[in-house]
Amino acid sequence: MQSVIKGDEPYRCYICGCYGQMQVHHMLHGIHRKAADHYGLTVHLCPACHAALHDHGHLDRFLEQEAQRTFEHIYNHSDFVKVFGKNWL
Repeated sequence: MQSVIKGDEPYRCYICGCYGQMQVHHMLHGIHRKAADHYGLTVHLCPACHAALHDHGHLDRFLEQEAQRTFEHIYNHSDFVKVFGKNWL
């Protein structure tokens, strides 16, 4: 599924805005990765931002919250909790 996150573009980093080859980041990861992929809760990141996010947690909470806001805009809060079993807001 394609990303449902507003402002995400396949050749532009969602965090720093640079253009080039990007990597897909599942905004809700770990045990939530498959569901994040299924619902399009992914963004494109440049390798530097993706590494910084995974290595240092930089902006991780922001992306988790953005994923939840987007999901709840499309569906609702109770469905989010049913699917992901957590609340990041």
